[in-house]
Amino acid sequence: MVDKPALRRLLGAFAGRRPALEAALRRQLRNSAVAADVMQESWLKLSGGTDATIENADAYVRRVVRNTATDHIRKERRRAAINAEVRDLLWPVDDECSPERILMGRQALAAVAAALEQMPERSRIIFAMSRFEGKTHREIAERFGITEQAVFYHIRRVLEHLAVIRDDMLD
Repeated sequence: MVDKPALRRLLGAFAGRRPALEAALRRQLRNSAVAADVMQESWLKLSGGTDATIENADAYVRRVVRNTATDHIRKERRRAAINAEVRDLLWPVDDECSPERILMGRQALAAVAAALEQMPERSRIIFAMSRFEGKTHREIAERFGITEQAVFYHIRRVLEHLAVIRDDMLD
């Protein structure tokens, strides 16, 4: 059971240090909107309470905000790696447009379309929303009533399947 006075103390410490914490996040993340999002996510984590006894509320709040920022940075790095993989898969660097290359491109596109059709419908839709409609993992998660982690794994599953197709085509 969450101790209400302890929770009030935590949230009070958060509110009291909010300007300084948010300023530090803006410097670290170099983006005011992302810093505000991380602060909001930290608030939600703190307001959920904890069963542990916290002696130093200020230090605990700073640690929660720092950990939330670290989690955000890790998610963005994973997303950037996935985006780079998709970019490499769909748009190769060599732009020579010989008839042979055009035919190979058409065959590759047909293989990708066939591979996507083999995937479960939900994974396919989530992948399309992320890659072609530019939706964030959070937006997709809210739409389907799943976690952002589940969205990540749906996208990852499709990318792994596409990577197998790519590897087959290169052999």
